[in-house]
Amino acid sequence: MALDVRTVRGWAESLLRGLEAPQGAVLQVGTEGTAPGTGAGVHVTLTYPDGTSVTVDLDDALPETEALVLLAEQLQDSVIESTGGHPVPRCPTPGHTHPATPHVSDGTLDWHCPMNDGRDVHR
Repeated sequence: MALDVRTVRGWAESLLRGLEAPQGAVLQVGTEGTAPGTGAGVHVTLTYPDGTSVTVDLDDALPETEALVLLAEQLQDSVIESTGGHPVPRCPTPGHTHPATPHVSDGTLDWHCPMNDGRDVHR
């Protein structure tokens, strides 16, 4: 099933709220032709107030769960970089200072500790 802009925009908006994206960051979500050199699929671009940006290309061939995890990972990496390393979302394991990692289970994105096989979950 092909990804659609509305679904991907919903994912991105939800992720950016949870990742505490910097105020003033601009989200653009579109299809073919929205990002130079991209092909079929949905393309998500997040532009920061300083002019830097990240584009995540979600190919139509990706299953939805893989597309959601890819989007979460790439937006998370970008937000962490833009904030100087602030770990978001913070690992749910008490005492851990690293960010959690995204996983999809039963269509829901959860954030897990990367060190303990997903036993601690943050939703």
